[in-house]
This record gives sequence, C-alpha cells and structure tokens, in this order.
Amino acid sequence: MVMIISFIVSLLNIFRKLLYKFECFLLSFLPNDPISNPVSYAYRSFKVHPLPVIEPDHLPVSFDKAKAAYEAKHNKPLKPVFRHKGKVYPAKGTVCPHCGATHEYLSFNNGQKKSQIKCKVCEKTFSTVKSYSQQVVRKCPFCSKKLTLIKSRSSFDIYKCMNPKCSHYKAELKKLSKEDRKKYKQNPSAFSLHYITRVFNASLDKLESIQLKIIEPSNVDLARIRNSKYVLGLALTYYVNYGLSLRKTALILYEVHDIKISHQTIANYAQAASHLLFPWMDNFKHDLNPYQCGDETYVKVLGKKAYVFFMCDVKKKIITSYRIYMKRDTFSAIDAFYSVLRKFREVPENLKFVVDGNPIYKAAQQYFQLKRVFFKVTQVIGLTNDDPVSKKHRPAKQIIERLNRIFQYSYAVKNGFNTLAGANDFMCLFTTYFNFLRNHTTLGYKPPVQLDCLKKTHNMPNKWNILLDEALDYYIESTMEF
Repeated sequence: MVMIISFIVSLLNIFRKLLYKFECFLLSFLPNDPISNPVSYAYRSFKVHPLPVIEPDHLPVSFDKAKAAYEAKHNKPLKPVFRHKGKVYPAKGTVCPHCGATHEYLSFNNGQKKSQIKCKVCEKTFSTVKSYSQQVVRKCPFCSKKLTLIKSRSSFDIYKCMNPKCSHYKAELKKLSKEDRKKYKQNPSAFSLHYITRVFNASLDKLESIQLKIIEPSNVDLARIRNSKYVLGLALTYYVNYGLSLRKTALILYEVHDIKISHQTIANYAQAASHLLFPWMDNFKHDLNPYQCGDETYVKVLGKKAYVFFMCDVKKKIITSYRIYMKRDTFSAIDAFYSVLRKFREVPENLKFVVDGNPIYKAAQQYFQLKRVFFKVTQVIGLTNDDPVSKKHRPAKQIIERLNRIFQYSYAVKNGFNTLAGANDFMCLFTTYFNFLRNHTTLGYKPPVQLDCLKKTHNMPNKWNILLDEALDYYIESTMEF
C-alpha cells in the first residue's frame, strides 16, 4: 500500500511539472503589450522610518581595529586560543560576526551546550542558533524601548516598537479620523502606526557575489561561426543600435545585403556577444561624477511585469546600473545602488542619487548606512516643480526619463522576453551601445565613454568587433593564471 501511494504521489508531481510547462508554453502566445500602463492597487503605504538606535558596542569593527584594542588593553601581542586535548572547539570556517576573527580565536562559552561562542579578540559572545543580526539590541528612536522581532522574511527581518506609550505611536494615532479609528479597532493590521524598521540579512560580500555572478559559457563560439566577423557586427548594429527585432534583422540582412541568416542564429550571436561583453563592461573603470540619477521602467518576461533599475551619471550620461529584476522591492534597489558604488574606486563623500518618490530607495539607503556607507538620496516627486527640491533636481530626473524612452524604443519591438537571463543579455548589449557607441547631442555628438581604439573607424559593425576584441582580451587576462 505504501509503495502504491508513493508511486501515485510521484506521478502527480510529474503531472504538476508538465502542467506548469504547458502553462508557460501557452503564456508565450498571449498578446504582450510592452507599453501597457501598470495597474495600481490601494495597498497600505510603505513608510520608511528613521534608523533604530544601536548601542556602539554592537556595531561591527574590523579585525585590525579589534586586535589593536586587545593589545592595548592587555599590553601583550594577540595569540590564538590555546587548544586543550580532549576539548571541542568551533569548526574551521567559523568567523566572529563582530570583528571577523577566524576560528583560531574562538571558543565555546557555555559548557556542553556549545551554543554560545566567545571571541578572544573583541571579547564578544554570539549564538550559533540565532543570526548575529537577531542578537543585536535595537531600540526605538522615539521612546528608546527595545524593538521586537515580529516577522522574518527570506532576505530581511521586521522589528516593531510595541510600546503603547511611544510618542511616535501617539502622534500617528492622533492623525486618524473618527472613521479610521473605528476601522483601526476592527482591523489594526490595516494601519501602520507603530515604529517599524527592516533589517536586511544580505552582506556586502553577498552583493559582490551577485555582481560577479558566473555567466555560463554560450553554446556559440564567436571565433568559429560560419559568417564573417563583419556580418556579426552588422547583425548587432541592426538588432541593438537600430532597435530591430530578430526577424526584421534577418530580413534586412537578406533583402539589402544578400546575406542568408536565420533569426535564431542572430539570437545566438547576440547571446554569445552579451556573455563576452558583460565582464569587461561591468568592471570597466569609469571616471564617474558623484551626481547620479535613477529610475525604474517596465518590461515583460514570459508575460509578467519585470523592472529595469536604471542608474545614470547626470553629467557624463554613463549608465551605471541596468539590471532587470522580477520584483520592485528594496533588495532590488540595494543591488542597483551597489552596482553603482562598486564602480567607484572610493565612494565620494558628496555622492548623491536623484530618484522618484518610491520609498524602497530610502530603505536601501538605510541598509548602506548600517554598513557605514553613506550617500544622499533626493526624491523628486510628481511632474511639476511644487517645491525647491523638485525645481533644483528636475533636470536630473528628466535625464533618466529620457533614458527610459530611448530604451523603450529599442524594447518595444521585442514584445517581451522569454527568460530573465535573456532579458539581462539584451540589457548588456543595450548598455554597451549606449555607453560606448551612441553619440549624444549634449556631449558634442560623442559617446559617453570615448575609447581610442574606436576613433580609428566610423563603421559601426567594425566598432562592435573592436569592442568584442577588447572584451576577449579582458577575459583572457582575468582568467590567466600566473
């Protein structure tokens, strides 16, 4: 009987997977209008409150700083913990979350339970059961009461002030009308009156690993394609520069240039070129201006809305962030900000971002403030200059809106993407074209990034091949072992 039930369950799982694939197949044939207006539903507003108060003892410090403090306190050099025979010590790979000390400086602090570890360097203790973020004491900035962990999500924890005498709670309660007070008594979860903060679990190392994600090699080797390199550059010119679809690109190559090539072959060329260009372009050291602007626009991936988080240099018009995410949430904004920050050799003190009124940018700013990375976020709300801030930064907002229109012109004929990876492949090609090949009137009809190797020719297919050669040289140098 047990074998029959297990067989039926496995059979149902197979049917479920087949139905999901069939559903995705049917969705690909639905009308897919990339310029459709999004529908906004009346959800409870997302508020970004001030940062919680964290005691200085709980703020992370560097290992060198903790080591210097230990040696100054004990007047002797720091040595690893002496290992006694027969005793168990923390495993290799265990690291102190407060100062970054390795397992040589750690020891268990609660006997046989072995659930608490003490660091010899910073003299802090931490639990092996709870995360370090959950052990840090956070207090409400309005009443100084300890915050309570109310929810844990996959990427962040939510802390709330439960004090009914908190000044923030009282002030928010007074703002409610009589009707809202009745609704609040019936359904308190529909209102956000208490102080709430979100603590994201992602570290800067995790963000770096996302940026340095390994792209699987393409099945197409551009060095061994049947067509010439000029045909490759010609296909990329029509597909990316002039915003043609794959089928129209194949058609114009045949009817104008008498080159017979299928639209699938062009898609394979574009994917291979994107995978080759991505490491070179994403790690290109620009001379950036600290004045940045950002916004998000819509695309469709398999019939569902996805979001392009654009960041752009206001002065030099260089795109500094261009990834597509399936969710328009705070983590996407964090990753977009980090994509810009890592392109600076040192984060400038006067770094400023001009964005719209979406609160996720303020929440992302707080994440970096907790990581001791500071920059300013200015929000320009609406289409009219109703306040001095909007009037001052309206030109920056118009620059990013113009970038969105340029991208939507190239994207409209694509009618959506089949996969998120394919969508980001196109974004890599579009950004390469925008930063290195597209002439801008405000820059004297020159591209934002001027390379000496591109000044030798005005022929666009040749320029694409030059960029591919540069990317190939970068790939060889970065993977070369000495």
